Parts: sequence; C-alpha cells; structure tokens
Amino acid sequence: MGLLESRPLVQVMFLSRFLAGAALTGCAGAHLVSVATGAVAWFAAAVAVYVVNGIMDVAEDRGNGSRRPIASGRLPRASAAIFTGCAAALALAIGATAGIAVDALFFLGLGYLYSGPPRPAKRSGVATCLVIAALGLATFWAGMRAAQGNSAAAVVFGLVMSGWMGLVGALAKDITDVPGDALAGRHTFAVRYGIVPVARYTAGLAVAVAVAGVTMAALAAPVLLPSMLVLTVGACRLAGDCRSVAGETPRNPYRSFMASQYATITTLGITLLVHNAI
Repeated sequence: MGLLESRPLVQVMFLSRFLAGAALTGCAGAHLVSVATGAVAWFAAAVAVYVVNGIMDVAEDRGNGSRRPIASGRLPRASAAIFTGCAAALALAIGATAGIAVDALFFLGLGYLYSGPPRPAKRSGVATCLVIAALGLATFWAGMRAAQGNSAAAVVFGLVMSGWMGLVGALAKDITDVPGDALAGRHTFAVRYGIVPVARYTAGLAVAVAVAGVTMAALAAPVLLPSMLVLTVGACRLAGDCRSVAGETPRNPYRSFMASQYATITTLGITLLVHNAI
C-alpha cells in the first residue's frame, strides 16, 4: 500500500532523473555499483517524500476525489508514518554506502519542507515551484555524485528538466487540484488567480523552458539536442492543452507534462546508447 501511495509513475520518473544525471557524466560505467546502490537509496527517499505528502494532504486529496490508499482510507495514516520512517532510514543507510547520504538527507528535508508543519511550502505558489525545482536539481546532482563525475550535458539537462518540473509541472498540477486546494486553504496560483490565466502562463513557460533547453544544448551539449527537441514537441502539446482548458479540473496539461518528461528521458537514453555504440 505504501508503494502505491507513493505514486509509482512518479517514482519511476525520479529514478530516471537520478540515472540520467549519472549516465550523462560518462563515468557511470566505472562506478556501476555506486550508481546502482545510490539509485536504490534515492528510490527509497522519493517514496518516503511522497508518502509524507499523502499523509499531510488527506483533505486536499479527498476534495480532489483521489483514490490513493491514504485518502481512500485503505492505508491508515499511522501505518503510513511507520512505512515512511522505514523508507527514510533505508535511504540514509544505503545512501551512505554510495556516498550520497547527505544528498538523501537534503532531499528528505525538502520533502518535509514541502508538506510538513509549521509552514508547508505547498500552501504558497512561489514556494511550491521553488521546492519542486529543488527536488529535481537534488536528484540530478545525486546521480552525478554517485557516478563520481560531472559534465556540461549533465548540468544542462538537470537545469532544464528541473525548470520543467518547477515552472511547468507545479503549475499544471495546481490546475488539476483547485477544488481540494481551495478547501484546504492553499494559496496556489490557480486558486488565487483562476484556472484560465494560470493555464496561459503555464503554456508560455512550457515553451520558454523547451526553447531554453534547445539553445543550451546547441551551445554546450549537442548530445542533448534530440531529447530537447522532443521536449519542445511536448511543450507545444502542453501549450495547446492549456489554451483549451475547460471545466473545473482540466487534467490534460498535467498529463502532457508527465508524458513529455518520459519521452524526453527515453530519447536521452536512446541517444546515449547510440552515441556510445558509435
């Protein structure tokens, strides 16, 4: 139940970000054990962060009609809290063997900062965007640390995709969650300014992030160009979804956001395989 609460599709994405950070250093093969161990630790840390979010977001999730285990009552909050503690402890213990225990602790801290008292970042639109972007940056950085290397490509990809998370994903998710967020007293941009205006800004930001990604790749990391072009296609699709939002809780922009992430990282993986095979 705990793993289901942590949103498996999101966990796969965090794991992919970690591995992308490691792979782009060009050193992952030489430190395969460290990268693999670090990936397990990061998975446990991300699971802990998202289960804490589920514990703290019961009112919002029920207001939004969520069927996840905690909101639906299938997973008691006390049991979820025990599961979270075990996952966090596992992340720190395994992370220590990969040299990323401090990184995992920082990531866990960001997760608590987002969801936990006394002033959770999730209640503010600006704080939400900043923390979500920081969670992405921490993940890419931890992958680089586990691989014990760095590269311009890793830095560029981490910055662009973290911007995609914080500037696009956070707003797209808020658009879908207005009823529950308003019920819980959260002051997200969509609650404060309305779905349609925020959707328009999200469309513009999506295209801006993608264009920045293509530009940075062309200047500093050509190996990223195929993945950045895919992100651009996804951004255009998301922008179209945002311009045609309808109803109280339009979900298409967030779905396009997630699909674009998966397509971009999949393209990166294929590009790196082809590049290394040549």
